[in-house]
Amino acid sequence: MLRWIIPLIILIVLAGLYVWMFLYARKRQKAFEAQYNAAKERRDVFVLSKRIVKEKGQTRLTRFAKFKTYQVIGRITVSQAIRGVQMNKAQNVTFRTTKSEYDKIQPNHRYKMDVAGNYIGYVVAPVQKGKTKTTPQSQSGQRSWFRRRSAEPQKPTKAGKSK
Repeated sequence: MLRWIIPLIILIVLAGLYVWMFLYARKRQKAFEAQYNAAKERRDVFVLSKRIVKEKGQTRLTRFAKFKTYQVIGRITVSQAIRGVQMNKAQNVTFRTTKSEYDKIQPNHRYKMDVAGNYIGYVVAPVQKGKTKTTPQSQSGQRSWFRRRSAEPQKPTKAGKSK
């Protein structure tokens, strides 16, 4: 009987520890999301580069372990009005993000992002400079009247004739 009680006690302790850790992590996640939602703003960011960096943690227990962080270096325009004068400044910022958002981002592209401080929460969409017009003529391969024609296509030779 004693043989079954010890593993059962160990199993209950581990289950209790797992539940405590889950509730603690969920509480921290809710606090982070509340802080993020209070400070987020949508910005246009031109992505210069991106990288994966292994960094040490910042708390007592995690400072000995290295964690992957996903970083995106982008250029944003900061504007400020002082006494009726509008001041604009382009500034390079290193953002941190999640792996899923990191995979969406490509260097040398402009994106609209939800940003809070140096954290990218959501990549909304790439910014389009202008819509290109496609006409039915350009889709079918016909040339418009003002373009220069290239060399005339050669007529097919009659290969089937013999003397």
